[in-house]
Amino acid sequence: MIAFPSPRGIFTALGNVAIAFLLAAPSPSPALDAPRPEVIAPGLVYLRYQKEGLVGHVVKMDLKAADLRLRSIKTKGKESIRQLRERLDGKEASILAALNGDYFRMESEAGLPYGVQVSDGRLVFAPMQRSMIGFGPKNEPYIGVVSLSAKLSLSPSTKQRSQLKWAAIDGINVQERESSRESGTYLYTPAFLGLNLSRPNGLIMVLDAVEPALQVGDLCEGKIGRIEASGKSVSVPEAGCLLYFFGAALKSVAQAKPGQPVTLKIELPPIVGGVSQAIGGGPRLIRDGKKSVELNKEDFASLLGMEITKRHPRSAVGFDRSKRNIVLVMVEGRQRESRGMMFGELADFMAELGCYQAMAFDGGGSAGMYVQGKGIVSRSMGGFEQPEEREIANALLITTAVGAGQKAPASAEDKTKAKEKEPSPGTEKP
Repeated sequence: MIAFPSPRGIFTALGNVAIAFLLAAPSPSPALDAPRPEVIAPGLVYLRYQKEGLVGHVVKMDLKAADLRLRSIKTKGKESIRQLRERLDGKEASILAALNGDYFRMESEAGLPYGVQVSDGRLVFAPMQRSMIGFGPKNEPYIGVVSLSAKLSLSPSTKQRSQLKWAAIDGINVQERESSRESGTYLYTPAFLGLNLSRPNGLIMVLDAVEPALQVGDLCEGKIGRIEASGKSVSVPEAGCLLYFFGAALKSVAQAKPGQPVTLKIELPPIVGGVSQAIGGGPRLIRDGKKSVELNKEDFASLLGMEITKRHPRSAVGFDRSKRNIVLVMVEGRQRESRGMMFGELADFMAELGCYQAMAFDGGGSAGMYVQGKGIVSRSMGGFEQPEEREIANALLITTAVGAGQKAPASAEDKTKAKEKEPSPGTEKP
């Protein structure tokens, strides 16, 4: 086995460089040629670290920068970061940076992540016993394990909300083979795509539209569009949801009819109120400024057999004590130039970057980062020197309004695309 130097030994001047606010000049170090921050946009910088068999990419964002926005985005089914960027960039906003997100069920065409996801206030997937990063009502970042509190009411009127009679929703986007319940109520969001498997002893209630659209912390209202027998293939309406009742829970909806109002409320305690963005991952790496790899405290039993604790490409996110500066990190691996990190080494790296709280995202072949003006900065996304990029389930994006902020230089791939669009010699431009 080749000896691997610790991140603390590799990045000897890291604390003096990366935790300095944005454009602070790096301190020289004989052990490391510290990278100089490259401005991507006002309030956003990129740094590339390389030393002794390790390559790391860091994007640092000022959360108070007026023109920057951090968003949790679900892919369309499964997409690579490149595909996600090509589909969304310039449509509603310019994508300045992107980092892969949660672990996911690779066999699923829908790209189902294991953990929670909230995108622009709308619940996409429910949480599990793993760390997530989210933003509460005051838009402050939070890293920790959250739980699901979801309920519904089939009361005939929502005018007197204090008189609504509530029933618990037992799960959200639960796959049939992952359900151990004999009775209950499940909700399915549009990201699940649809129920295509046999669901015995139940019925499916279709809500064509829900307003506001499954917003966390709000009362969301809709009407029953139709009721289908379980076992039938039913797609989730893009603006609504499905409610699946089975077993003893069927008694509570025996008299339900199309047109009847339905009220939903979803919360993610301990966060109180709305959640603007959230995305799962894990394990936690830094707790209150101290290294704390909490793999055994989170539900990773299903992945331990995949050797995720060994050295691999890694992705992570964290923020400083002020909750103002957030860092997105991607460490390359499975190649000669960079052998990757174990979780403990990644925690050391995040601590040296000034993180007061930090957690990991999915790693291995899923790890990857995009930076405007540089393109896809990772060379280990396919894993084991595979050139292709792995399709993933979701990602964190840093965006800005089209035309806002500083225009970054074109990346090599952008220049190539522009050149391909140029007319051939001797032809006239249209």
